Amino acid sequence: MKTIKEKDIQISIKGIAGRKGEYVAYYRSEFLDATFCVCFKDNIVGAVALQSFSEMIKFKYERERVEFELTGERVEFKSRDLFEVMTGSRLEK
Repeated sequence: MKTIKEKDIQISIKGIAGRKGEYVAYYRSEFLDATFCVCFKDNIVGAVALQSFSEMIKFKYERERVEFELTGERVEFKSRDLFEVMTGSRLEK
C-alpha cells in the first residue's frame, strides 16, 4: 500500500449514485473542519475541472503534489484526458 507523504494532498474521488459518468472529487481540511469538492463528468471538460480543482488546492495549501484516491466501487474513466490528469502523465496516441 502506498503511503501519502506529508507534503502531498490526497483528493478522493467517487461516483455519484444514480448518475452514470459523473463523479465528485473532494479534499477534507482537518484544520478548517471543512470539505472542498468539485463535481465533474467523464469527459474533457471534467478533466479541466478536476485539474483546476487540484491546482487550487495545491496553491492554497502550498503543496507540491496531489494524490488521487478512487473510493467506493470500481471506476473506469472513458475520457483519456481525465485519466491523464489523475496519473500526471500523457498517454501516447
